[in-house]
Amino acid sequence: MVKVLVVEDEDATRLMLERRLSWAGYRIRAVSSADEATTLLDGAFEPDVVVTDMFMPGGSGLGLVNALRELPSSAELPVIFLSGRALPGDVLAGRSLGATYLAKPCTLADLARAIDQAAGTTTDELADVVRRRLADVAGVEEEAERALTARLLRTFVASAPIGMAAVERALAAADAVALEMAAHRLAGGAATLGADALAGAFRSLEERARDGEPTDVDAVRRAAEQVERTCQVFTELAEELEEDVLVLDEPLPAV
Repeated sequence: MVKVLVVEDEDATRLMLERRLSWAGYRIRAVSSADEATTLLDGAFEPDVVVTDMFMPGGSGLGLVNALRELPSSAELPVIFLSGRALPGDVLAGRSLGATYLAKPCTLADLARAIDQAAGTTTDELADVVRRRLADVAGVEEEAERALTARLLRTFVASAPIGMAAVERALAAADAVALEMAAHRLAGGAATLGADALAGAFRSLEERARDGEPTDVDAVRRAAEQVERTCQVFTELAEELEEDVLVLDEPLPAV
């Protein structure tokens, strides 16, 4: 799991980044200042990537990265700057330090892509892809959104085996029209929820049936295996959402 240090002084933005990146499958620590980041990096946390605001009261992101580059332990640490008001000179200054720059607001998919590229990892795992797709489409912060997302996942889990059985019946009966319709429904549901590989498999079956081409029996078998795997992943993600494990409620400060 890629470890990410988020440095962001604005509370709502910091919380949003922390929750969405956690949901996307990263291990996150979030702080509100360059000083806190420096303290945390002093042996308490060893991130693979730092995501930092470029401008913060009490110490800029540029200053933080300059300090990191002077230390042997963090001289090569990948950094991604986030900013909604950086001037071209600021962007060039960040890039001269080996950092990547993203303008606010950016999508979770864009940020995840930048993190993975910086960390030298890939994100083709189904659970990671689905997490990011759902976080961008529906969001995962509010209780109602989490409940709705979990219900969507469970709806697919309940309906996909029925749809797969319809595909297999159509194949056995050599019914191209029924095969096209069943594959079309499965492709749409899989695509909506981020299971792109599964959606592609069913789109291929749909197109072959529509064009009157012979159905690839092995492709149907592989699709059935993908359905089983996808339903397992969707069930696990739905359980996470329903158990509210994404939100770490902190006690309110004493007054």
